[in-house]
This record gives sequence, structure tokens and C-alpha cells, in this order.
Amino acid sequence: MNRTKAKKTKVETVHVGNARVKIYRRVRTVAGNAYPTFEVCDFTSGRRKLRSFADHKAALDEAMRIARLLSTGDAVAASMSGKEAASFGRCLELLRTTTDAPELACARYAEAIGILGNGDLLTRAATFYMERHPNTLPQITLAQAADEMIELRRQGKASGPYLNDLRHRTTSFTKAFAVHPASVTTADCQRFFDGLASAAATKNATRRVIWRLFDHCESRGYIPKGTNPVSDTKEVGGKRDDTVVVWTAEEMARLLSHASPSFLPVVAIGGFAGLRTSEIMALDWRDIRLAERSIKVTSRKARCAGTRLAPITDNLAAWLTPLAKKSGPLWPCAETAWKQRAKRFHAEQNAAAAAADLLPWRHNALRHSFCSYRVAATQDVPKTALEAGNSATTIFKHYRALATEAEGRAWFNILPQQAENVILLTKVA
Repeated sequence: MNRTKAKKTKVETVHVGNARVKIYRRVRTVAGNAYPTFEVCDFTSGRRKLRSFADHKAALDEAMRIARLLSTGDAVAASMSGKEAASFGRCLELLRTTTDAPELACARYAEAIGILGNGDLLTRAATFYMERHPNTLPQITLAQAADEMIELRRQGKASGPYLNDLRHRTTSFTKAFAVHPASVTTADCQRFFDGLASAAATKNATRRVIWRLFDHCESRGYIPKGTNPVSDTKEVGGKRDDTVVVWTAEEMARLLSHASPSFLPVVAIGGFAGLRTSEIMALDWRDIRLAERSIKVTSRKARCAGTRLAPITDNLAAWLTPLAKKSGPLWPCAETAWKQRAKRFHAEQNAAAAAADLLPWRHNALRHSFCSYRVAATQDVPKTALEAGNSATTIFKHYRALATEAEGRAWFNILPQQAENVILLTKVA
């Protein structure tokens, strides 16, 4: 049996900085023959490990390599196998296109996985971020986007009142969020709507306008598709008052008798043709076709889906004929600024109601009266819906059976006579 004996003869130490690596020189005897052996002491794995070399230079080179790695803190790298070293080299090659050091790249990757919980999601998360971060999108402020939207509406021949309404409702919002559209969240929008000091209907109207603003941003690529932050906000809740308030024929006669000459056509068209306040304020005398007995309410002036022809009844024609003009705004204050126009309109309403001893003014009562009395007089829901620019469902639900047929005929028999005679006529009817 051959026996191998190893005898330690001396210890050699390699120094690199503060790192020390020992080389043990041993002599092994195999079958009576002595062979020198050099063992390098490696602690890079955390435990003592001896690596044997038959050649002193090879052992010295390995000791120097380990000492250099230890001196820079790269103990893990020092313990790499050949396969691991090749993998690390490939990693370095992949990172060459970035400016990150390997350890920084690993730290960031580990942090991202800690957030996502899955490395497979990292690329999708990065793509999602790039599609939505304001720095990667066209640079524009929310106020600029609002101005752009309003200008496009103006070029599309939208009415002045509608443009003023858009401007009024978007200005307060863009002042509150002077940022890129993509920076505004659903929570931001909801807090803004909740904080408005106005009635529920006004809040919801503002919400619709702001939705249109972000819809414009979507169509222009300022925010990604499907990210309109207003879409997930809630309309203002609370119990809605669905009570339809109307004027009686006698009260309508008194309003007409006491309205100012400039406001009289407004009252007559509101009550006998059923136009909305916004439609009346946008109306021009050219749209009032007395010979054809119709009022053209174009889609750009109406809140309904398209252009409609409102009827000019016999009594409405009698009220309008003495006042008719070839052209110009029906209501002379229609061209003033939004706030001043609204203030003047409300003042005229209250003045007419006060003169007729009918304060307070009943909101939307002229249009409600038309719908109620028209469906009563004609007994035709679809016809009334078409004339009013409403759905048949709405007319049936809110206006049918609110007045008798006789009351409907009386309403449309109010003529421009002395107040006493008009009241008498309606009572007889």
C-alpha cells in the first residue's frame, strides 16, 4: 500500500492592503517520493478552505487574486466558480448600456421586486409608468388644454353662452390644478367637486364640463386613453326634488303684462314655445320664423341632441309680431359677459315677478308650464317631446296628467290684451 505523508515546511503570506492570504508550503511523500505542494488558505466563503497547487507561481497568483478581492470587499466574487464568473460577466455586458454600477442595479432591482412582488411584472410596470408619467407626455398645462378645447368649440361655431359657461367652469378648476393633465388624480377631482359651494345640479354640471376637458386631453394624447380621472368620481348625491312647478294661466298673463319690453319676448317664448333659458339667450330674431310658425333651435344652441323646430302657437305669434325684428339677439343682453348676463337675467325675472306680485320667481317654471300644458292640450306625448327637445320618456314621467285639457287650451289662449281681459278669458276657459 502506498502511503502519502505531508509535512509543513513554512508559511508564506501575501499582503494586499489590509488583506492577508497565507500560502502553506508542504512536502508530500508518495511511495517514497517527495513532492512539494502549495496550499492557499481561502476564507472568502466564510469558512476556511485550502486550495492546492503543485506550482508555486500558480499558488502565488491565486493568493494575490484572493487578496485583491478581499481588499476591495469583493469576498463573494472571490468565491465564484467559473460558471458563476461567466454569468457575472454577462450581467456586466447587459449593464454596459446603462450608467448604473452592478451593485446599484441589483439594489434597484431588489427594491422594485419588493414593491411588485414578482419580477415578471417589472417590464409591464415600467411601460405603464412611461405611458402615464407627465415627463413622458406632451408638455402642456391643464389651463392651456382648457383654452385649446374652448377655442376648438368656438371654431365649431358653438354659441357664446355655451363658450362662456365652459370658460367659467374650467377656470376655477385649472387655477386649483396648475399642472400637467396627467398629474391630476381621481381623488383630486372628487375633492374639488365636493368642495364647491353650490347646489347639487351646479356641481354635477361642473363635473360634466371637467370630464369633457379630460376627454379632450385624451383625444390629443396629453393623457393616456382610458385614464380620464373624472370618470370614477361620483355625482353629487342627495334627494332630488322632482316636483314640477308651473305658472297658472292667470299668473302667466300677469307676468306678460308686467314684463319689460326687452324681457317680454323671453317670457312669451319660454312659456309658449318651451325653450330653455340658455337657448333663449342664444336666440337671434332670424331664428324666429313667424311666417312659418316655427323657431329654429340649432344644435349648437340647444342642450338636446340636434336641431329642432319649436312651435309658434297662435297666441305666441300674437305676442311676438309687434316686437319682431329682422335680426339681432332676442334678448339685448345676450352679448355681455357671462356673470353680468346671468345677473341681469335674474334681475329681469325678479322685476317681472315683483311687478306682478308673484315673488319669488319659480325656477324653470316657464318651460315646465309649456311641457305640462302642451301635452294636456294635444294629448300627444311624442309630439310634445319633439317640440321641447326632450325624450318621450321624460315628458310622460314628469309632465303627463299635471293639467287638464281645458287648462292646456286656456294656457295657449292667453293673448296680448289688457290684464283684466286676459285673466277673465282664462277663467272662462
